[in-house]
Amino acid sequence: ADGKYLGDWKAGEKLAQSGRGLTWTDKADTANGGNCYNCHQMDPKEISFGTIGPSLTGYGKTRGVIADPTSPASKAIIEYTWGKIWNAKAYNACSVMPRAVHKGIITEAQAKDLMALLLDPKSPVNK
Repeated sequence: ADGKYLGDWKAGEKLAQSGRGLTWTDKADTANGGNCYNCHQMDPKEISFGTIGPSLTGYGKTRGVIADPTSPASKAIIEYTWGKIWNAKAYNACSVMPRAVHKGIITEAQAKDLMALLLDPKSPVNK
């Protein structure tokens, strides 16, 4: 809504590692986690992670966003990443990745934090 894509990578890391919310044992007012670790490796130091989705280690670094965040290629990666987090099925109707923001699983602010986790050079994802 405000044209900014990156939030706080530390909050994004907590969110990505949290599987809380939307289960029958969670209270309705429990803040949802992203549960990203269940399908993706994000930090090269992780020893336990899911393999349904691709590894996200070095996500921003390997896609050139860290080197030149203002380039047209980086802008395209940033917008693609935002779109995948918002509604993965818009890119692949058979995707097993949830429509995180589109279905209200996470908020726009939480999506920004996940974006920072993936794209901030200080994030453990890009170390």
